[in-house]
Amino acid sequence: MSFEGRAFYNLLRMQEAETSVVVKPWQALDYREVKENELFHSLEQLDVFLTPKTYKSYAQTCSSPEELAQIILGEEADAERREKVYLLLFEMWRRFCKDEQSLSIFCDELDYQIDQHDRGVENDEILQELLDELENILDQTADHGEDPQKVFELVAALIAHNIESFIYTFASEQVDKGNDVYASELVDGFYEYFDEKMWLDFLKVRFVAMADPKEAIVMLELLLEKIQEVPDLDLCFEILYYLIYQEDIPLFYTVLKKTEALLEKEEDFQDLLEIVVEYLSTLDKEVEEDKIRALLKKRMHLEKEKAFDLKDNDMKELNKVLRLTAL
Repeated sequence: MSFEGRAFYNLLRMQEAETSVVVKPWQALDYREVKENELFHSLEQLDVFLTPKTYKSYAQTCSSPEELAQIILGEEADAERREKVYLLLFEMWRRFCKDEQSLSIFCDELDYQIDQHDRGVENDEILQELLDELENILDQTADHGEDPQKVFELVAALIAHNIESFIYTFASEQVDKGNDVYASELVDGFYEYFDEKMWLDFLKVRFVAMADPKEAIVMLELLLEKIQEVPDLDLCFEILYYLIYQEDIPLFYTVLKKTEALLEKEEDFQDLLEIVVEYLSTLDKEVEEDKIRALLKKRMHLEKEKAFDLKDNDMKELNKVLRLTAL
């Protein structure tokens, strides 16, 4: 018997908050907010009778809340009852077994802190400690001969958030805050585990640019060659946003042309127009900016998922405006 896992329900809570997905109340409940006596009462309603003392006694024989749930439930056939009990036992483990860390508990805490961070809570120090611990977990496992990326995939499966995306975003934020030394250490620590290494390569470009702008341009050009081989539109957008404020007009246009070739949906084209609007604003090109804003406004009613034709007349108009801007 297996359990869906705490990460699955963290994901359901995220989806309920961000989309129209419908979940059952017990699936999206924030068990951290439930009082201790209510946890035990909920177990009693599921015909599981425990006290804090008996719970701790059971837990001493286990290494994780999943193992504990297996012992208490046996071969429970009712899937919903099994999951309800598991979630309650999991929360009890988090509260009563603080000295008995398990991978699922650790990943749940990381999920929680990422969620807090996304809500605007200042918790950088806590996240740095958790990411350091995550790196140690990965390193120790990899030291035993396991494939680094496979190890990372196994751990990532226990985290509801996209951990690669978060590490990149968090490192990028640290650069913006002036904590570039820590950001560099973070990138170096997780580099071998990442599947999307080009995103970390881009962060390395930003690190080098602080001390040696010319070398950074060389690195960026090499990265662009990689993107030619493995297209990544989102990364191109990220590079364009970065270049807006780097005052390197030729390089901006080079990346822009490469990005245009990767557009597939109407949403992609509108995203590109928004970048160009911001770019023209930094150049104080008000007339040209207004023209691109007009293009964007004209297309706002179009279906975002609709296929985009690279020969669209508005694409031609965009390039015409940009050619005039570059003169």
